[in-house]
Amino acid sequence: MGEGAKAAAARPPRAGGGYLSLVDGVRGIAAVAVLLYHYVHFFMTGPVRSAPEGTTRLFPAYDLLWPFYEYGYFAVQIFWLISGFVFAHVYYGQDASTRSFAVNRFARLYPLHLLTLLLVTVLQFVALHRLGYTPIYGKYDLPHFAKQLFMASDWLHEDGGYSFNGPVWSVSVEIVIYAVFWASRGIVARLGLPVVAVLVAAFYWLHQHHADWSNAFACGFYFFAGCGLTLLRRHGWGQGWRLAVLCAILVVGGIGGTAKGGDWGWRYLGLPGLFGAAFMLLAALEKRAGAGLRKVCEWLGENTYGVYLWHFPVQLVLILLLLPRFAPAEIARNGWFLLGFVALVVIVARLSYIHFERPARDWLRRRLGSRAPTPKGGDNAP
Repeated sequence: MGEGAKAAAARPPRAGGGYLSLVDGVRGIAAVAVLLYHYVHFFMTGPVRSAPEGTTRLFPAYDLLWPFYEYGYFAVQIFWLISGFVFAHVYYGQDASTRSFAVNRFARLYPLHLLTLLLVTVLQFVALHRLGYTPIYGKYDLPHFAKQLFMASDWLHEDGGYSFNGPVWSVSVEIVIYAVFWASRGIVARLGLPVVAVLVAAFYWLHQHHADWSNAFACGFYFFAGCGLTLLRRHGWGQGWRLAVLCAILVVGGIGGTAKGGDWGWRYLGLPGLFGAAFMLLAALEKRAGAGLRKVCEWLGENTYGVYLWHFPVQLVLILLLLPRFAPAEIARNGWFLLGFVALVVIVARLSYIHFERPARDWLRRRLGSRAPTPKGGDNAP
């Protein structure tokens, strides 16, 4: 985090296991993947809010960055998988009150959400009066604002697509799964892995049969798959030959499932298998990693939420600066613009974390009386 040894010593006691900095670093990389995937927004700034097919091939360094441009949306599933992995690591088997859990989640997630929501509301208002429409996301109305205000925008599906600060949809549905996680922790403590397996299967079934109701079902599948991996670690599968066997099973199953099952296999076998194996290995290597690497990963983890929620407001500012005199799609084809955009988002996210997110989080926890601060890693959701 950069405050030095004194600040590290002043941190509150961990409620759960030690901080998994290497896993948290993956979260930061996933946030950048989402940012690159949404680079297409610069090519859909008109009132139709869409980009022509094949537009991504015009993006800078496409030959190198195409996995992010084309498939960066899978980073959301990685977020959910990591959240389950980390939350189980932090909270399963620990004595924490419902109040402290709720306060910690609210203090970590809501301040930046509210700030970026209000900023996007103002920017879209400016766009509406300058351009006659709101770029990228429509549904600029009071009902959609109210849903976003309560972080409930995507609890249920509705026609018309995203609104306001659209990327917050994945955080919105994860809040629903937080409630299920907390409500089920008691029975998980008594019965263990079988309960988590039932939850994974139940959310998979719900997603397959009722995906049109809510994305919360998909979130639940990945989240509790991550919880299950943590429980396997606690049952001796996180080190030695058992870890090697488990990772081999996950990797072979993931690759085989993707090869045989195509898109379905990748989503439900490949992604949780390959990334699950990676998280198991990273968790096992945590204590062996060098201090420098852990510090870099911690830095990435701290910036994750900011990168995720700030990238769209930053895009809106750039779009409004360019339109209507310049065509954003033409300028965005330049490598210097891509580098500048990514750098600007990261800088804004870092400043936001230091000067707004962290102070607001700590103030709210003191004000609302959270007596058991969340360990790092359970603190950097999504």
